[in-house]
Amino acid sequence: MARLAVCISLVFFLFSSAQAQTPNPCGTQMGRNNWLKRYQQAPESFPKSNTTLYVPLTIHLLGADSGQGYFSIARLLDAFCTLNNDYEDADIRYYLEGDILYLANSFWNSHPSVLDGAAMMFENNVANTINCYFLADPAGNCGYNLPYAGIALRKECSDAADHTWAHELGHALSLPHPFIGWENGGSYGNPPHNYNNPAPPFVTYDYTYFKDTLIIDTLIIDTAYVELVDGSNCTFAADGFCDTSPDYLADRWNCNANSESPTQQTDPLGIQFRSDGTLIMSYSDDACANRFSPEQIAAMRANLLDEKPHLLYNQTAEAPVNGSPLLLQPANAENVPFNQIELQWQGAQNATHYLVQVSRLTTFPGGITLEYVVTDTLITLPELDVNKTYYWRVRPFNRQFHCTEFTAYRSFHTEEVTSVGSLSAVESLKVAPNILTAGQPAVLHAEVSQQKTLQIMLVSAEGRLLLHTTIEMVPGNNRAEVALPATLSSGLYLLQIKDEAGGVYQEKLSVVK
Repeated sequence: MARLAVCISLVFFLFSSAQAQTPNPCGTQMGRNNWLKRYQQAPESFPKSNTTLYVPLTIHLLGADSGQGYFSIARLLDAFCTLNNDYEDADIRYYLEGDILYLANSFWNSHPSVLDGAAMMFENNVANTINCYFLADPAGNCGYNLPYAGIALRKECSDAADHTWAHELGHALSLPHPFIGWENGGSYGNPPHNYNNPAPPFVTYDYTYFKDTLIIDTLIIDTAYVELVDGSNCTFAADGFCDTSPDYLADRWNCNANSESPTQQTDPLGIQFRSDGTLIMSYSDDACANRFSPEQIAAMRANLLDEKPHLLYNQTAEAPVNGSPLLLQPANAENVPFNQIELQWQGAQNATHYLVQVSRLTTFPGGITLEYVVTDTLITLPELDVNKTYYWRVRPFNRQFHCTEFTAYRSFHTEEVTSVGSLSAVESLKVAPNILTAGQPAVLHAEVSQQKTLQIMLVSAEGRLLLHTTIEMVPGNNRAEVALPATLSSGLYLLQIKDEAGGVYQEKLSVVK
């Protein structure tokens, strides 16, 4: 892999693309690969299944070197919802495999060449999944698919109304564009074609970087026959599917009232036609594209069963998320200590994950302060600004179902609570020592005027709850040991003490090894 990365850097000048103000819809220039040609010659001889096929995706979110600018999880869930809706007729369901991965790398986030994208993927891909990278600028395109590496997607082309993700995954499952060879407006090295004139019988195109394996020292030019309107050459011309009609348009276009292209084209026999705008693999606008053809669907399913069975290792169906979480605490508009804020909610049926957002604004997207994905139904937040109002909400999902909504928001107001006096009936309280070795318990010395139950919580510097227990206090002087987790690493922690009335006191603890 290191040798390949070096080769990629050496040939960078062979394939670069300037950032464009308006991105190209798709940077993929794939032909009919060998697998698809074999399949289209005898579809009946390939494996079939009448069950849903579950396909794992690893999600990589790219940001700047500073760790800013990641694609938001809420937008990702919306895009996931659209993706699975697009593949519903194909009976293919994509699911989130493993954790969402974050990459802080400004160059990869806006890379000028698909070769740079390939290097990114070779370094970060997770095996036995389709790796999808969401970033600012994938070489001037809305997206592209590298058969040997993965999929790159522009964040601005990946919202709920967009079908770029479905389009690129179509490429990943063997589907070419219906306009093979027209990606540059006509044959390789020639000026763009005048659509008023009859099209040539075939077009040539460069697909050097979109073969099944990366070959970087040879220019690869292939030939595609131009499809005729009468369908007489549909089995071997263009994409090889007879239920996708001729299409020579390789620029983004808006369909007319009949879901067809406004541009009229002329086939090699002089017959005029308009392109079908409903096909997701075309370049029609997202408002028009909505389907894969039956032959395209059959090919994608066969491709998974025959060429990519390594992706089908988990065919366990999950049930859709039902209902909405119920926000429990803090109560709406409650005053809470700025340094001990625990959000808790009642889960939704079949949800395994929750997206938690905390914002200074009720509109959320423009003012999100914190955003977490958790598998529990509570989270302890890090310190927030004192004397501020925050709003929070929760969205449930699971690995296979993402078409869910946020709860209505609640608010809380932060206040400073630092003194022992916030704990009722506690005259004095001390944690000693406050520098501990790993495995050493924390010792509480407390004088109380009445019997009390104190809640003890240990929180990491990142706000993660590591311990939650209770200690009984009797009137007078008390000494109590709190056994800390044996796995604590060196660092700073907060020991937080809360009583029945909601009073909170905290001490900083240092753990050394």
